Amino acid sequence: MNGLHIVGLSHAYGNKQVLNNVALMIPAGELVCLLGPSGCGKSTLLRLAAGLEEVQQGTIVIDDVTVASTDMHINPERRHIGLMFQDYALFPHLSIIDNVTFGLSGMAVDAVRRRARDLLDQVDMTPYADSYPHTLSGGQQQRVALARALAPKPKLLLLDEPFSGLDANMRQTIREETLSVLKRSGVATLMVTHDPEEAMFMADRIKIIGANGRILQAGRPHDIYYHPNHEFVAKMFGKMNRFEGVVLDGLVNTPLGSITTDLEDGLKVQVLIRPEGVILDNVGKTASPKVEITSSHLLGHDNIIRARIGNSDGEDVYIRVHHAFEVEFQKNLSARIDPEYAFVYAIDNV
Repeated sequence: MNGLHIVGLSHAYGNKQVLNNVALMIPAGELVCLLGPSGCGKSTLLRLAAGLEEVQQGTIVIDDVTVASTDMHINPERRHIGLMFQDYALFPHLSIIDNVTFGLSGMAVDAVRRRARDLLDQVDMTPYADSYPHTLSGGQQQRVALARALAPKPKLLLLDEPFSGLDANMRQTIREETLSVLKRSGVATLMVTHDPEEAMFMADRIKIIGANGRILQAGRPHDIYYHPNHEFVAKMFGKMNRFEGVVLDGLVNTPLGSITTDLEDGLKVQVLIRPEGVILDNVGKTASPKVEITSSHLLGHDNIIRARIGNSDGEDVYIRVHHAFEVEFQKNLSARIDPEYAFVYAIDNV
């Protein structure tokens, strides 16, 4: 198989286990995001794939060639990979086109320049070919770093938090441009990030890695978001409303209503509900509990609302609504649950 294939990868620093029996497969042309919190082993996995660290346990294969195992190690320059780091690592003393051609060897000079100019054209940086990195914005430097990583036609591209240094508007633009270039290149790509929105936007598949260095869930972004199989996975995508209860006749009662579950009766569980899974209605429209709005924060096209259930001693819930919301005009409201955004987990298994 062309692309990356990792089997049984484990790694530790002293007594600290950072990767635990990780398996990963990325065919050519696919982008996989490794999503997890800081310190969970994401960058360690990237460094092992790149050959910057030696494998302690497991095997790494690129395009059907074993490049690392417990008893062998191929150096990074012989793995035919492209690397893109957070700081872009452009050479300040080289022009933009010379940065892109730096990793090209074994080609005629004319062919090298043509390849570099083709990549600069793909990332809309041709007008800056003779400029130097310090004259460019962060977004422009990111484009050049991508062109340089792709110039040698790598078998595998490794991206380490590549958009973290950009402001919000530039980040969105550069993500779109980068994804377009990567899809045209057809290269297998592994990107590590702690930003769930970034992973959802970029990835064909997402792998969630937990604090214990294990892969907790893998799948398409839609499957990960709507069908999280673990409390940790559900919480990766933002604030959750949490209630505890006991399963009875296939139901769990919460202050906002009942949720169905396949878990066994008598089991103590927690119910996690995304803010967008709490729906506001006018009192009297449904039998839902009344809520008292305590705060509302506009996030552009959304509002995040904090509300108290029932009375001043009730539990707080967070609600996301997709329309203009003014607290002073929102009286006599009740709340109910959209089950698509509610997840039930056994407390003993957390």
